[in-house]
Amino acid sequence: FWKHIDGGGGVLKPEYRTVIAIGLDQSATIIRGEGDESIIGASDGTTMTGAEIVNLAMSGALGDKIYAGLFHPTAGPVNLYEARFASGKQRILAIAENLVCPWPDCKVPADRCLVHHIDAHKNGGQTNPSNLSALCAYHNGVNDDGARARRREKNRGRMMRHRSKVKLVTSGRNLLGNTHELSTVGAMDLIK
Repeated sequence: FWKHIDGGGGVLKPEYRTVIAIGLDQSATIIRGEGDESIIGASDGTTMTGAEIVNLAMSGALGDKIYAGLFHPTAGPVNLYEARFASGKQRILAIAENLVCPWPDCKVPADRCLVHHIDAHKNGGQTNPSNLSALCAYHNGVNDDGARARRREKNRGRMMRHRSKVKLVTSGRNLLGNTHELSTVGAMDLIK
């Protein structure tokens, strides 16, 4: 509130968030793409199918944060967690976008890569398709997400999205892309 007041005023926009209750087994089925006929209840009094939830999540209509609640069978609510890991569909989108690790000169195929948060999750980066990329385990580990500065390690650069492509920003602020032949035929390259 005070940041808004200090920023020059204006009208505050209320945020509406509906709670969608999904069991662990049911969510796993939906993530696998097999829960289209699952009926899920929401706190606004509506129901929707698993397919509708996936479509809403992919379009961003569920908001930029998704939370998971932990409930004990007899004690009730225990804790609330923000979604950390990419779903199966988000992983497929990241692989389709970059068929090889996008780090310059890397040849590791996307099927052997990890799903990487471009803006680190620990720094507030969301687990949504535009913030995810396939990155090999090595480059995921050396990507600078802010921790290296504190440990005084050499900054190798960090991945970022620039003009819709995932590229490396070196410590000298140069933008570099992978030149591997598969790096030019991913899903984003097919859009003309």
